[in-house]
Order: sequence, then structure tokens, then C-alpha cells
Amino acid sequence: MSETPSAVSIVMKRIELRVRIGEHAWEKTDAQRLHLDLTLEFGFGDYFGKHGGYVDYDPLRSYLKSLEQRDHINRLEDFASDILGACFSLTPAARVTLTILKPDIFEEMEGVGLRFDVTRQDFTA
Repeated sequence: MSETPSAVSIVMKRIELRVRIGEHAWEKTDAQRLHLDLTLEFGFGDYFGKHGGYVDYDPLRSYLKSLEQRDHINRLEDFASDILGACFSLTPAARVTLTILKPDIFEEMEGVGLRFDVTRQDFTA
């Protein structure tokens, strides 16, 4: 039986952004709310050994807020790829889990979106 390696995670929960995103005509008129959940995972030994028990996530937070100023983007997949790229370039995370939801797109559901669980190795491949 293999054990899951020990890890440390930084969790950024229910980030709310107002961005211009979507392929529908009505999504191209105004910014809409997005909810993001983001988890940056580090190997336990790396976090305390290589990174001194501290990773500054403030540059990533600033990047996320800057997304509210960018031009319209059609697809959540492209938006997510940009965020994943920032996670790996701005932090030494070994794995990133990202959930993006559009909470206001359909009234019969709480939200619709995508969830990614990506290693640094897979993202840069």
C-alpha cells in the first residue's frame, strides 16, 4: 500500500472577482462575478526545507485582483490556464487545485464552472 506524501497547502477560498468573460452575447456587455477556490500544495519537506516554512502568496493575490481590469475573454479554460500559469510562476507550488464558478449564469443552479487539479510537471509539459 502506498502512502500519500505529506503536504502543506495554502488555501485561498471563495475569491470573488468581477471579470468580463463568456461566449454568450449577454455575457459580453458587463463584467460578471466569478468565485474561485485555489489551493497551492507543497511537499512538507520542501515547504519547511527549501522555502523556510513560508511562501508569500500576496503577489498571487495581486495578480488575481488585476484580472478584473483585463479585456474580455471568451472561455473559462483560457482564463483558468492564465491563473494556473501565475500560480506556478509566482509561487513554488508543486500542485494547484483551482475551481472557477460563474454563480449568476443560470438561476436554477448555484453556479457552473470548472475544476482543475494540476501538478507543476504536467502544466509545464
